[in-house]
Amino acid sequence: MSDKLEWMNRHFVLLRHKSLDDVCNIEGYKIRPDLLSFFTDRTDAEEIVWKFADAERWKCACELMAYMAHRRAAVWWVYRCVLSLYEELQEAPAEERDINSIATSFEPTVPDFAKVEPVKADPKDIQDAKEMLSQIEQQIASLREIVDPAVMADVDEAVNYAFELFKEKHGVTPIELVKIALEKEKEPMRIDPDSPIFKAADSIKAQLMAVRQETLDTIHAVIPPKVPEHEKKMSDDAMQAVYRWIVAPDEVNSKKAMDIGNECTDTPAGLLALCAFWAGGNLMPDPEKDQVVPTPNGLAANGLSQVLLMCALHKGGTRKLKERYEHYFNLGVEVLTGKNNWDKSVVEGEAPHDAEKDAPSEPEKTAEKPIEKTTEKTVEKTTEEKSKTVVYKRWKPTNGDGK
Repeated sequence: MSDKLEWMNRHFVLLRHKSLDDVCNIEGYKIRPDLLSFFTDRTDAEEIVWKFADAERWKCACELMAYMAHRRAAVWWVYRCVLSLYEELQEAPAEERDINSIATSFEPTVPDFAKVEPVKADPKDIQDAKEMLSQIEQQIASLREIVDPAVMADVDEAVNYAFELFKEKHGVTPIELVKIALEKEKEPMRIDPDSPIFKAADSIKAQLMAVRQETLDTIHAVIPPKVPEHEKKMSDDAMQAVYRWIVAPDEVNSKKAMDIGNECTDTPAGLLALCAFWAGGNLMPDPEKDQVVPTPNGLAANGLSQVLLMCALHKGGTRKLKERYEHYFNLGVEVLTGKNNWDKSVVEGEAPHDAEKDAPSEPEKTAEKPIEKTTEKTVEKTTEEKSKTVVYKRWKPTNGDGK
């Protein structure tokens, strides 16, 4: 019996297409070449979805489900996925990067693993070099006593001439250069601040700053600054339009979803509102006419797949991309098997996105009240409070003018 119940939990009922041929030929689903092994010798699209799930290819499973699902149920499924993303962002909001902080400094940053400390001189090596230099000087002095003075005079003249040539080119004699090298640790060589390399570096930095400012001006001209309050309102309006279409997918709600979705197509809620229109909208500009031009097949499914991708890639939150797709797949299974639908929210008179918005972040602590004796006055008071309790009425679609 348990095996049978498990099979029932994996059986989709809210489908628009069940066969793979219908999903491909009618909805335009494209089979990727790298996934051919999942489709070989299989004609049941639902079976392929579970093959994807068994292989933990959650993204592929969600995309196929979007094409085969009943459109109204599919919009409700992705609506729940967007709400799931909002719950994540409430717990771990995304950090927005300030565009003005781009390339504020052009100084190179060397990672710790690439840093090399300068080689420090070994005091023993320095002492050995000084002793060797002293020995050479002593040997020269001993040779001067042995060598003919006339020959030594010629040698001194040649050495002095060579040292002068060396000094003209390098500024010091070889002997002085050796002494400087030995004393370098105590008195480092000076750096000329007027060196051409520093002037060239300043020129390059100035050019980079000019390019940076031009880039920032271009970004600000193309991308308007974000206004969080406005974005929040647009998102709420889009989710409200999607929910109204799910509850009553008529022409009025389809048109409203399209209008709101066009204003914020770069957000998951805005694109989802357009998907609601694509799922059953009329492309005729004048809906009063009897002629109906339905949206193309596959357009809504492709849009829903992109909404899921936008949610999965969204910054912030508590889940990674693969974890989000797995969660979205599980939500889709609940919807397509009939476990999760919009009936309860309609009966209660509150849309899920409103419930999430109004829910307190932490439970409020209420002070304990002393137990009162039950009297006739307290009974009358309790009856009056119950009569004032708000009862949500079933939501009904409007005719477009708010009445």
